Amino acid sequence: MEPQEHNSSIRVGQVFVEFTKKPVSAWAGLATLVGGLLERIGFRSWVEEALPVCETSNNACGAYSKMLSHVLTVFAGGERFGHMQWWRHGVEVFERAFEVKRFAKASTSLTRFWNKFDSQAKSEAWSERARDFANQVLGWARVTQGNLNLDSTVLTRYGKQEGARKGYNPKKRGRLSHHPLLAFVSAGYVVNFWNRSGDASSGQDCASFFRTDCRGLGPPFRGSARVVRQRFLSHRVHRIP
Repeated sequence: MEPQEHNSSIRVGQVFVEFTKKPVSAWAGLATLVGGLLERIGFRSWVEEALPVCETSNNACGAYSKMLSHVLTVFAGGERFGHMQWWRHGVEVFERAFEVKRFAKASTSLTRFWNKFDSQAKSEAWSERARDFANQVLGWARVTQGNLNLDSTVLTRYGKQEGARKGYNPKKRGRLSHHPLLAFVSAGYVVNFWNRSGDASSGQDCASFFRTDCRGLGPPFRGSARVVRQRFLSHRVHRIP
């Protein structure tokens, strides 16, 4: 059977619909906005210099590519590694926008990548560089003073993630969850995040977390106040200088 030729345009009522061979994606706006942001803050150079792990496989797509896949999944609204498939149909647009030859095709590539942080030394080195980068971003945004806020939230889990346990979950009672701590400045920037198991109390480890936040921000940032929720006060957070 000979292949049939298809017209590049059709008419639907009074409307002409034309087709193009150019790549078209619904994610062009996301690629443009996120690409401009990451280029402005030097995200690529920071990732390549700061990552304490390296890839030696000839078939590897690169650490920056995998890190970028994770970032794009978060910006696309994803809540798990498998959600990276949401933007895969627009991968050509992202490859051109971010000048990346190839993105990871499966979520297992991301899980294997993060599993390479298999030692305390690597985790601490990565955390230290991340805090320095956060301070650098705050400096670019001219955020030198403000309130340091401490809060917690609940992330519902549906799989078998490590640390996912039953605990306080007002929206999905009885579901497994994580109960992380967050620190953010009044300008709207999140400066630290500690994940915890779902059965952790609101104030668990909050004193150590708060001290780390104060040290991490460093002398350039002048905190006018330390704002914490009432449920943390029993852990004497308010006595930390």
